[in-house]
Amino acid sequence: MFASAVFAFRIWVQLPIIEKSLVKVSAQELTALNFAFKQMSKPLHTINYDYAVWDRTYSYMKSSNMSAKRFYEQHEYPDDTFKSLKVDGVFVFNNENELVFSKGFNHDNDQPLVFTFTDFKQYPQNKALSPQRKVALPPIEPQIESPSDVPSKTGVIATQYGPALFSSTTILQSNRTGPIMGYLVFIRLIDKNFIDELSQYTVAGVTMSSLTQDEQNGSGINLDSNVAPTKLTASSTRIVHNIDGKPLFKLVLNHTNTSLPPLIDSSVIILLAELSTLLLLGYLLYSYFLVNPVRKLAVDIEEMDKSREIKKLQYSYRISELVKVATHFNALMGTIQEQTKQLNEQAYIDKLTNIPNRRSFEQRLETYCQLLARQQIGFTLIIADVDHFKEYNDNLGHLAGDEALMKVAQVLTQQFYRAEDICARFGGEEFIMLFRDIPEQPLCHKLEAMINGFKELNLPHPTSKTAKYVTVSFGVCTITANDYAFKSESSVIARQVILAADKALYHAKASGRNQFSKTVMTLEQIEQNNSDPIT
Repeated sequence: MFASAVFAFRIWVQLPIIEKSLVKVSAQELTALNFAFKQMSKPLHTINYDYAVWDRTYSYMKSSNMSAKRFYEQHEYPDDTFKSLKVDGVFVFNNENELVFSKGFNHDNDQPLVFTFTDFKQYPQNKALSPQRKVALPPIEPQIESPSDVPSKTGVIATQYGPALFSSTTILQSNRTGPIMGYLVFIRLIDKNFIDELSQYTVAGVTMSSLTQDEQNGSGINLDSNVAPTKLTASSTRIVHNIDGKPLFKLVLNHTNTSLPPLIDSSVIILLAELSTLLLLGYLLYSYFLVNPVRKLAVDIEEMDKSREIKKLQYSYRISELVKVATHFNALMGTIQEQTKQLNEQAYIDKLTNIPNRRSFEQRLETYCQLLARQQIGFTLIIADVDHFKEYNDNLGHLAGDEALMKVAQVLTQQFYRAEDICARFGGEEFIMLFRDIPEQPLCHKLEAMINGFKELNLPHPTSKTAKYVTVSFGVCTITANDYAFKSESSVIARQVILAADKALYHAKASGRNQFSKTVMTLEQIEQNNSDPIT
């Protein structure tokens, strides 16, 4: 009788609960697949934004000098750039959706590629690559206050080489002012290497397959849908759509838990022996070792699913099946946490110099401006520019230029000790720095230390007109807190202080380079400059 009761409980109560928990693990794996696919597109969007909202790209679109245009195309998009950025295609369009420049290069096998999807006559649906919300591309004259407001678009597009991730961003000046000069598109092919990387992020195995006829007609489940599995299956498929909204291909996720545990195992035998010895003691042990842990596991996973919070389970189970499920679940959550951390760091770190990029700097500057406007905490902004860097690149080559920029970043960051200060790459050979509430004497000491640091580095510059080694010029603007009631938006401060530092940099270069030029502003001056129509 005891054995019958145990078997009945395991069949009708315990195994269904375990199955429900395993189904929830499968649902978490599908959520991880969707999350990883979106996260893998973030680095592509970041580098696409950096190249599109950049003075060099903007000047390229405005220029009518073919020699200058070819120089930009050859020096900004060599084969090494495709490999380092992990992109397979670069396309520049003007405001009339006309292709100005294109280049395809497989960053994995070093093979040139010639894409045809940019032929909008043959593929009119691909006009949706334009990040503008209207068909016509109206110029945007005022400055766009936040990087997130710059018109951009990401998604998947069909090419003759297979599907590809794309990111498209409007072309603006570095300070996000217009008029808009077209848009820039970067793509990365979704190939075997991409799928292998996706599998690493999700822990479970992922493959890419072509669609069946029914799936082409819309019968499949979309990748970004919230449809959860209702029973244990060996695999699940999710549909990825083309830029025109039509199904393009499917991802097949092979689940890690595909079957229920056996009906009889060691825990059941032990339980039967205990129940045979003493019914009451057996019942208490049964409740303690079986019912509560299974229920807790199901509740923990369900609560995590509702809160969308990724964390590891705290468990101590005596049932081998539950230990296996919880251990694998924690491994999955740990991998997702680590990959999320790495992907977030990639979105805010410059790949070449391994220091913060412009997006990271802009976020820190916004915080500084708010502290200045609200709490009267001043700061200093410094723009650094490598002297005669174009000549350095022309004489020694693109790779030597990259190595020089890495060494410049190392010298600059030696003067940053506080967590609230930042040194970032602003674009090209320009670096930008922030010091919060620093007195004039320590500031000058740091600037002199930077200049002397390049002298000690003694990196040869054969074509420099300033020195025999690589030198850097600095434009410095200090904003002082003077108890002035600032009424404008804090973004006005950022715009004015960058403009003032840029003018100081111009003065330092005009005065002979390899030096710094410093200016001081107050909140009152900033508000006056902002209200002046000439400014």
